[in-house]
Amino acid sequence: MTNPIVLSAVGNQHLSPRRIYAFVWEGATASGDTCEVRDPVTDEIKFFGRTSLTQTYLGIQFGTHGLPAPNGFKCTILAAGRILVYLRED
Repeated sequence: MTNPIVLSAVGNQHLSPRRIYAFVWEGATASGDTCEVRDPVTDEIKFFGRTSLTQTYLGIQFGTHGLPAPNGFKCTILAAGRILVYLRED
C-alpha cells in the first residue's frame, strides 16, 4: 500500500483495518473551515480540524504505535483542501 491515503471529498473512505500514523489537512481554506474523519462503524472521531487561515497545513502524529482504526476511516466533513492519512507500515 502506498502512503498517504488521500481524502479529497466527503464520503471518501478506507475500510480495511489499519493503524494511523498521522493526519495532515492541507490546502486553500477560509477562516472557520473544518474537516473531520470518523470511524465508519462506531462514528468515533479520529481527526478534527478548524482553521483561521487561508492556507492550511494542520496535522497530528500518533507516534510509533499509531491510532487504531479497526474499521477503517471515513471523511465526514471537508470544507476545503484535502486530508492526507499516513498509515503505519508493518
